[in-house]
Amino acid sequence: MPRFYLSATLLLLFLLEGTVFQVFTPQRFLETMTLVPRFALVGAILVSFFLGRREGLFYGMALGFLHDVLFGNLIGVYTLSMMVASYFAGLIVKLFHRSPAVFLTTISIVLFGHEWLVYSLFRLFSIAIVDVQWVLTKQIIPNVIANVIFAIIVYWPMAKLCDKVRARREKTSE
Repeated sequence: MPRFYLSATLLLLFLLEGTVFQVFTPQRFLETMTLVPRFALVGAILVSFFLGRREGLFYGMALGFLHDVLFGNLIGVYTLSMMVASYFAGLIVKLFHRSPAVFLTTISIVLFGHEWLVYSLFRLFSIAIVDVQWVLTKQIIPNVIANVIFAIIVYWPMAKLCDKVRARREKTSE
């Protein structure tokens, strides 16, 4: 049952990033920059942070595929980037100890890498012909900052939910 709650929570985060946040974004105040919520990606990164890179990879792949099908111009861009981001977050956590500093650094680097990979793939296929400096200052950096703030907010609830999933998994493996 905890795994169902985890999956439902990630699906809810995915739905929130595509619906509710788009309504409440003050676009008239943010004319110079673009904020894109990546709540589902943050959730998948936190899952890989707490449950391991393999679990994060699967959640990242599923949520990325949903993003590609519902919002994407190309099938596979977000599937690949969210899957890779979640996997590397879990890999970094496996190499280093879990502390708030490692968490903030990891999530910042992984979110930046995700945004850069998406931009690079769109640039490769000539869908986004935009100056790199503009993309960095007006899209990637504000997105990373906003999503890191969101990650800080949901860190403890996701940690508790993932702890329940881990406890259930250990209980069934005995």
